[in-house]
Amino acid sequence: MKSKLLKMAVAGALAACGMATAVAQDNYSYRLGRAPDWNVGAADGMCRLRIWVDDRAQVQLRGDQIIVNTSSGKRSFDQGSVCTQPLPFHAVDNFRVSTQQGRGQVIELREPTRRNNYTGAVTIVDPQNGGETYELVMSWRNPNAAVPPLAANDPYPWFDETRACQDRVRGEFLSRNRDGDAYLEFSSVPTRDEMSGNRERISGEAWARNRAESRQLTYECVLNDRTNRVLSSTYELRGRGRVSLQ
Repeated sequence: MKSKLLKMAVAGALAACGMATAVAQDNYSYRLGRAPDWNVGAADGMCRLRIWVDDRAQVQLRGDQIIVNTSSGKRSFDQGSVCTQPLPFHAVDNFRVSTQQGRGQVIELREPTRRNNYTGAVTIVDPQNGGETYELVMSWRNPNAAVPPLAANDPYPWFDETRACQDRVRGEFLSRNRDGDAYLEFSSVPTRDEMSGNRERISGEAWARNRAESRQLTYECVLNDRTNRVLSSTYELRGRGRVSLQ
């Protein structure tokens, strides 16, 4: 009887460990931000990645999507990464990564190939206590590039209205939550509505998180779609309970 109970206890402990490991691994993806010199047909491309990492995380780039996979430690997240073009869906030359800021190691560089569906990746290892913002430059040579002329009726071909709105909301949120561990994760495709007077409304949802809590958030921006300027932005936290997030 005691032997049977012991086996059950061991099995339970192993199951609990497996659950803990699964919870520790986390990932999310987001559409990359566009740098001022955005050009999908340029012969050279690069991304300036700004990622907060606590212990270990893998950062993947595929097309216009950045995927952050947290392997261990607190959840890793983006802090305003931008690119000059999407990573092409074909072979590239001279794919490389350099570290501009960060106290740990950047390892396991993986070049985009047909076998991995043209996904570039690196792993960031932060060995010290607490988190750190890592700034990496991921760059490549695009051998199949064809540089098209800019359309005459598109003076701001690189302006991303959604990203501009989300950056404005993120800035306002972080200005009110300065504990160093708060961040926003935009979680849905925003809606866009035309308004009068060359104005447009962008609305969406996000998660506001810190080390102690997670709360849903809704946000809204008003933009001038002629001058490409964010005129105003607001957000509202949902849910009850702890109120450390503002």
